[in-house]
Amino acid sequence: MRTSFMTRCFYIHFIKRLLIAWFFIGSFTVLAQSKKQLYKAAVSSMENKDYENATYYYHLLLMQDSLNTDYQYQLATAARFNYQTNLSLYWYKKLLDNGADQYPDVLFYVGLLSKNKGDYKNAIRYFEKFSKKYKSEKKYPQYKPLVQEAKLHIIGCENALTQQGKFSDKKIFHPDTNINSPLSEYAPLMTDTALIYTKLIKTQDNNKTYAQLFSSTFHNDTFDKAKPLPAFINEVMTNISNYCPYKNIVFFTKCTPVNATEYECKIYYTKYINYHWTSAAPLSYEINHPHYTTTHPYAIKLNGKNYLFFSSNRPNGKGGMDIWYAAFDDALNFEKPVNISINSEYDEITPFFDNQNNELYFASNHPTGYGGFDIWVSSYSNISFLKPENLGRPINSSYNDLYFTLSVNKQLAFFSSNRPESYFEEFPNCCNDLYYLYTGITTSQPDTIKKILTQKDTILQTFNKLKLLVPLTLYFHNDEPDPKTKKTSTDKNYQKTCELYLNMKDEYIKEYSAGLKGEGKEKAIQLVERFFEDSVEYGFNQLEKFAGYLEELMKNKATVKIIMKGYCSPLASTEYNINLAKRRISSLRNYFYQYKNGWLMKYIKNENDTALGKIILEDLDIGELPTSKVSDNLKDKRNSVYSPYAAAERKIQILAVELKE
Repeated sequence: MRTSFMTRCFYIHFIKRLLIAWFFIGSFTVLAQSKKQLYKAAVSSMENKDYENATYYYHLLLMQDSLNTDYQYQLATAARFNYQTNLSLYWYKKLLDNGADQYPDVLFYVGLLSKNKGDYKNAIRYFEKFSKKYKSEKKYPQYKPLVQEAKLHIIGCENALTQQGKFSDKKIFHPDTNINSPLSEYAPLMTDTALIYTKLIKTQDNNKTYAQLFSSTFHNDTFDKAKPLPAFINEVMTNISNYCPYKNIVFFTKCTPVNATEYECKIYYTKYINYHWTSAAPLSYEINHPHYTTTHPYAIKLNGKNYLFFSSNRPNGKGGMDIWYAAFDDALNFEKPVNISINSEYDEITPFFDNQNNELYFASNHPTGYGGFDIWVSSYSNISFLKPENLGRPINSSYNDLYFTLSVNKQLAFFSSNRPESYFEEFPNCCNDLYYLYTGITTSQPDTIKKILTQKDTILQTFNKLKLLVPLTLYFHNDEPDPKTKKTSTDKNYQKTCELYLNMKDEYIKEYSAGLKGEGKEKAIQLVERFFEDSVEYGFNQLEKFAGYLEELMKNKATVKIIMKGYCSPLASTEYNINLAKRRISSLRNYFYQYKNGWLMKYIKNENDTALGKIILEDLDIGELPTSKVSDNLKDKRNSVYSPYAAAERKIQILAVELKE
């Protein structure tokens, strides 16, 4: 189990180490070690999942050989696993900029890290580029899972930018140092009298951190200074976490290290009998499957029976960590655990069941979330769990958000997150803090957390996705469509025009790189390839998505105004360019007219039928770009026609969209 989410955070000291190393340059310094020794240490650290030291060693290797792309890739990877997002992103992007094609997954991880930083628009671009480039299962079978995941991440980014949160009108509170610290705090549970949670603490020599259970009382909107629970449950130098009381029992988790970053956890219990707590003991093998992690216990009474929910990576699950539940009697005899239908091939953890509203809250790192772990909710109905819904902002973010719980009276909701507001020592986002909000509900208001989407909500969410695509830029070959005419309209459809343009890529490469050699030729080829891939093809893909969202809006009877503008490179006269720009806008209009055999036409032609949706197409002033540095010399076709800079000016744009009442 990845303990950065569950039981510990990492402290990175490589910056301090590097300063010390530089100080000793010229004498017996660590930098004087051979590459072979450093590389062996780096590889060993990665194998042991000791990403802190792996990051350090690859830094040292790059000091000796800064152009080694393998060191750059491995450093970026180690930093990514260590949640040093900025460092990882820097080296991955450096590989991209230098055209290191031997690492195809770099595109994917730049998208992932951009998503983790909340840079959703750029994340979408990287994911789309990766999934397009490596979509051939025959040519790139090894990247099929990542391509599928990239497509899910695109959905997640769009959701993050458009979805309305179920607590969107609530303020998030970040408790002070009476609760939170630069180390991790997580697994909050509000009892009738106190907040119980897990806290990382350091040994006196600061060489080790371990988890313990703490308690704090809450009154007058403040938390008292937290205190550790008694020794009957907290064991010194042992990872104890995930407190869960039920009747006269307390369930909790005890974890032992497997490697530098992963732990194997088991669920333990203690009973209160004759005014004393019994010695802690592990649950039976039905729950604690040998050699696998079992953690995050949460016990409830459901349909007249006792049930224990928990997370585990035991066999016969959907993949990774899954949520399971098992019925048990008062003697703690357990029935066979059941794998819950909400699980996926990704990780599902930290279950909490609200038995007033019959809702299961849990965390998942499914790619359709906002980034990292998100908190989801699933309704329990007719002995089954329904499709989960993302809890949305402000609870979920691009960072890890997990361990959602409600107080007994449902007025307070708690969760844990490593979002930027969290306290830290060495670098941001290393560690989790506790957060809470006032829900605005009471025990007399069942089912008020779940929000039912109205048609207006659906329209707004879809329109927000549409709005994300603008400005949407589409590109043309020189003097297309209908070259050498003064017509202001065309019967060409932009889709066909774009397909013909994409087929000219080899011609553009040949003409623009002609006469060049060596690095200059390679750079010219790369510029053309990037323009066709990142501009022409990307623009048309965005147009297809735009039309799809437009279709959804029409099905929901929305009225949408689309504002378009055309531009041209400076070949020919201004009058000619204006007509050419009009033809280009006309080709885009034809695309909408002919979409799905004319499906949108009834909405474009709709004048007064309020029972239908309506599309309003509007053109702004069009013409030549005002400040062009592109050659307009007809004899210099390399620069006036085939240059990516000239090609970038032959465009039209959907500048804006408006949702009309």
